[in-house]
Amino acid sequence: YHLLQLGGSNSWIFYKTLSESVARNSYLSKNALFLLRNINLWCFQVDREKWLKLFDQISDLADISVSDLRITQKLLITICTDCTINITVSAKTLLNDYNKTKSCFDNCETLADIVKALYEKQTDSMCEVVLLLLNVFMKFSPSQKVIDRFISYTEKLCEEKQVKRIPWQILDQIIATLKHSTRDNAKNFISLLNRIKQNTMLSNSNRKNIVIKQDREEEVNLVNEIELTKDERPERKYKSIYKFKHPGIGECTKPGECGFIILHHDNNLTMTGELLTDEEDYKGTGVHYHDIISAQDICLFGVYELILPGGTRLNTSYLPGVVSLKWTAYWLPGRKIDFKFGTLGWCVAYNVSDNMVAKCLPIQA
Repeated sequence: YHLLQLGGSNSWIFYKTLSESVARNSYLSKNALFLLRNINLWCFQVDREKWLKLFDQISDLADISVSDLRITQKLLITICTDCTINITVSAKTLLNDYNKTKSCFDNCETLADIVKALYEKQTDSMCEVVLLLLNVFMKFSPSQKVIDRFISYTEKLCEEKQVKRIPWQILDQIIATLKHSTRDNAKNFISLLNRIKQNTMLSNSNRKNIVIKQDREEEVNLVNEIELTKDERPERKYKSIYKFKHPGIGECTKPGECGFIILHHDNNLTMTGELLTDEEDYKGTGVHYHDIISAQDICLFGVYELILPGGTRLNTSYLPGVVSLKWTAYWLPGRKIDFKFGTLGWCVAYNVSDNMVAKCLPIQA
């Protein structure tokens, strides 16, 4: 199973396993089929042409079944569409890529691993780094010397690699939750999060972020939908619409309200979020886009409400596509916790540090 977590430079493991199986058989073996059903799409972004040739070979197998051929066709379509989009989309528009983030989470088990991920641009967000830290501290508690070194390296990398800073709002929610923890290392972890909060290279204050609540969602019609097996979930594309007048816009005479739209694409292979910049995508939505809006300044997160025994209610943050809520089971042991999507739902923390002419509001609906 752990092989399925690998991606990027390790994709040759998948390729070698599948190509050898195809060479030996006239049909898809059970092992090859298992890999195809669970493969990490991020692997296809390395040596893509090689993968396309392999899928052509699989399609030409003499005894391949109709159902197996359908799976192959779905993967081939994905490589030719979604994968291409993920490769070519610029930093101006790409907000999150689940497969890239998932691979990073699976491979980061120490603070040194997190520093390496930042250096290699496997992650470009301090929000993801903090969630990686939650995972690392679940396994062991680093020494103060190691933590000091981590802060120093991370600060330098955040400046060199243009890493997105984490908003205080998200840190405050996580710290408030951890204060209810009975784990021995909870205080040390809270101390580390406070150090991140006090470091202007790693975090942005409330004054530098405007938290914008999602206005609404609009489904995008999908064409050529392929029949799903019982274990697969339907593909979904939807627009997440936000109303927001950036403080750097000035007077606006465009029809409708200033804002931006995030396109979410969720299927069995990948989840991505992309900032839409084409005027055509905004027709009929009631909002319009300005070029000043950039994905680099957007931190997308969900707000969940945790209900602890006794009725205590806490808000906690959740990044799209990342199974980040399970950390509460470790940090709040022996407690039955109820989750529900908070009243804020999906939000964006927008960094306006370059346009400090405006006062930052806690929430802009």
